[in-house]
Amino acid sequence: MRSAITLAGATDMDALEPLGAFERRDDRIDMRFERHYPRSVERVWSALTEPARLQDWMGAALVEPRVGGRYELMIDGPNPMIGRVLRWESPRVLEFTWSNRHAPDSTARYELSPDGDGTRLIFTHSGAPFANRALMLPGWHHFFDRLHACLGAPTDEPKQSWRELQTVYVGRYAMSDARLDP
Repeated sequence: MRSAITLAGATDMDALEPLGAFERRDDRIDMRFERHYPRSVERVWSALTEPARLQDWMGAALVEPRVGGRYELMIDGPNPMIGRVLRWESPRVLEFTWSNRHAPDSTARYELSPDGDGTRLIFTHSGAPFANRALMLPGWHHFFDRLHACLGAPTDEPKQSWRELQTVYVGRYAMSDARLDP
């Protein structure tokens, strides 16, 4: 069964960044977020790949900067994300396996490119469990808002909490049957 959500860029609140989109593949989903950060590609890359910078917006990290290297994150609790680098093309592409209790055996990918006065980030997370979409979509959204703040990018938009974002995603994408608690 395949079904697509094509509302990338749709918003429910004036202050909300564009929502992530997803496509369902049987019991899995592929998520996609696109963001613009008014900072250089190199500066955004360092926030994605340097443990001290990852700590500022995502959690404690272990990064081995090479194909086959470890990419591990401690995100808000004792449940680590354990991954291996599949693609490392500094400072443009980072792809790694993602395995934790919410998304075992999935793949995450960051792609960076120059975009006007800053950097375009395209993020995909492929193969996450469909049942966990109401946890993961607002989770990634929240982290990308935190990345924006970590980069010191100017904004006059108030940011929503993870729970507020979850309410928006559940309403927008009719996720009443999705798992809501971590």
